[in-house]
Amino acid sequence: MSAAGTGASELHDALRALVTEHGPGILDDAAGFRGILDDVLTEEQASTGDINLLVDAVRFGVLVPLGELLAGGADPARAVEEAGARLARDRGGDDLAASSWAAAVLGYAVGRVPAAVVLRHRSSRPTTGPLPPPTAWPAPPTAPAAPAIPPAIPPASAYPAPAAAYPPGGYAMPAAGPGVAPPRKRAVAPWIAAAVAGVVLVGGGVAAVVALSGGDDPRPRTRTSEGPTTPAVDVDPGALDDRYGALSSTITAGATDCAAGEPGAGEVEVVRCTVSTGSLRLVTYADDGALVAARSARLDYRAGTMTADNDTTALYEFDPERGGTSDPAVVYWDSRIALQSAQLEGEGTATIDAVVGDFTATAPRVAEPTAPAHPVLREFIDVNMDVATCTRQRTYFSGETEESSCEAGVDDIVVTVGRYSTRKQLKADRRYYKGQYDDATTRGDGGTWRFGEGDPEGGYYAYLDSSGETATLYWDWDSRDCHCYGVAWSFDGDLGALESWWPSDD
Repeated sequence: MSAAGTGASELHDALRALVTEHGPGILDDAAGFRGILDDVLTEEQASTGDINLLVDAVRFGVLVPLGELLAGGADPARAVEEAGARLARDRGGDDLAASSWAAAVLGYAVGRVPAAVVLRHRSSRPTTGPLPPPTAWPAPPTAPAAPAIPPAIPPASAYPAPAAAYPPGGYAMPAAGPGVAPPRKRAVAPWIAAAVAGVVLVGGGVAAVVALSGGDDPRPRTRTSEGPTTPAVDVDPGALDDRYGALSSTITAGATDCAAGEPGAGEVEVVRCTVSTGSLRLVTYADDGALVAARSARLDYRAGTMTADNDTTALYEFDPERGGTSDPAVVYWDSRIALQSAQLEGEGTATIDAVVGDFTATAPRVAEPTAPAHPVLREFIDVNMDVATCTRQRTYFSGETEESSCEAGVDDIVVTVGRYSTRKQLKADRRYYKGQYDDATTRGDGGTWRFGEGDPEGGYYAYLDSSGETATLYWDWDSRDCHCYGVAWSFDGDLGALESWWPSDD
């Protein structure tokens, strides 16, 4: 039976309900995931082949490339196909349709892929007979619901999910009722309950307290004249430092005039403080979905940014001077386990360096990235440079996920390397440098270099500008996993030195 066999159209809803109830941490362990699927799915809902394929998708980490592609702005349908192709290779086969279906189902389960994409892949595969309703999931026997340890989606990047992912309101569980199929074998495996209980102990912050108390907010409450009550927020610096200790050792360092703000959708607590450069905003979120949605909205790829996203924590910086805008300088960081974020925003003429100074003063538990992060970008750099000599910097071009300056090992040569979130952006960069090459009076060989075996995958353009003072050499690798580029300059106008350093026929 194929992966989209009998009942598969209900299977993606069943998996989403499972992840919603027990948290995405159940997708961290392939063996445990297999046990859960055997426990809760009926044979009508999923064949053995379906389960084997989904377990392989977890084992080979299909959500990592899927998350990276979506974070980089890829269309969900294209991202599913790309991640499915990688999964098919990892499994040693060529069933792209089955692997893409598995990528779509898991992506839907964690709120990253819309149902329409799952159904499109399902519709290209055979289905038979009427589809049963989803199984009702038995609750863990010993632990209250709590945010689960998040899976590694993406790396790296990581990289942010679409703003629509993980809606703040969460996803509704399917209602149990007449005709609901019984569990396949036995009750939900005890390891889920243990994992959830463990997170209650280590999650920290308001979310853990609420979970331990069975959902009731234990903070003192104040009653308004209209009657409804709202939590009273302790804004004493010592209390804030304790509550937001997952973000920084001393979150209120240099802060004054802290006051509670009005929580928005998906927010449990908001506190605003004044700092030397502007303002500090602290937020505690109601659930994992609300934090991920807020992170997705914050981590953009406009020029002037630096981002670091390892899924558990994220950091974002924006330099308006490098970005060429009048927007304020920003430093944002968060903790997915604690369900909290902090944002420093400069006012007036406050520079990013000054705002970073306020950030550093809090002794943050999230560090600024100092080196190239993406593994294929590092491979690209190592072709002709030592990646250890590269230092992260804020981006200069819109659409870059990261940018670094590197040492060429040759005097008077300056090098910048970077990675774009999409192939379209890389090709636009290539067209620019090709245009400069075509218009130049003095050109290098302008050929195409090969990265490893196979067809040419990169562009190469070397030229001297009309003043004769600056020689430029551009090269890129238009790979599905990279979209990487490098630019080297000789400000002495030594085109020959550039091409000797990086021969175009490598």
